[in-house]
Amino acid sequence: MGIHTGYEPARSCTGSATPGARALMSWFLGAYSAQGGRNLGIYNCAVIPGSTSTSLHGEGRATDLGVPVGAGWAQVLADRLVALSAELGVQCVIYNRRIWSGSYPHAGWRPYNGTHPHTDHLHVELSWNSARTLTAQRVQQVLGGNGGGTPAPAPTPTPGARPTIRRGSTGDAVREVQRILNAWYPGLARLAVDGDFGPATEARVKYMQSRAGLTVDGIVGPNTWRRLLGG
Repeated sequence: MGIHTGYEPARSCTGSATPGARALMSWFLGAYSAQGGRNLGIYNCAVIPGSTSTSLHGEGRATDLGVPVGAGWAQVLADRLVALSAELGVQCVIYNRRIWSGSYPHAGWRPYNGTHPHTDHLHVELSWNSARTLTAQRVQQVLGGNGGGTPAPAPTPTPGARPTIRRGSTGDAVREVQRILNAWYPGLARLAVDGDFGPATEARVKYMQSRAGLTVDGIVGPNTWRRLLGG
């Protein structure tokens, strides 16, 4: 995993979507259309709402990946795009009133105060190099999936197969939670994936529960598993 650094703003409208943006959208539709993923647009010669700056849609370097409001897998995908932004050439992601940008690469998710809350789509911007060269095959190589409806970034096993775990628990289920939480919050201190449910893991579970509107008890039971697994 690697975090992209730097940001290339848009200068003027170019007239069409870039190959890289089309490739990212193609992969997304192949992987997530069965889960409600849809194309909300790539090229649009317009300014950023509330400003006078040209939107990256005007250069065809931004994709709006449409998602069902509140879908757990959408946040998993957003976190994966940030965590693997260097490999993909992603320089900005906006989703659910939060923004990550290569301008502040290690600041993690920050509040987004733009006029659109971005609750129904992931706004994903590419660097110029990625916009010119990224392919659907490369996206598949980095993010997984077979381009035919299998959303690899979101774990698919059912929550019922998982045990309830809490501080003091050990084993593979704890490791799974630690891995998922690291993918969800790449801007926070990385949890050791050691299978030991200690105070750091408990604090991260509580953080996730508070942001997801769940009971904040630090216990990974059925509801927390469901949200972690994209339900």
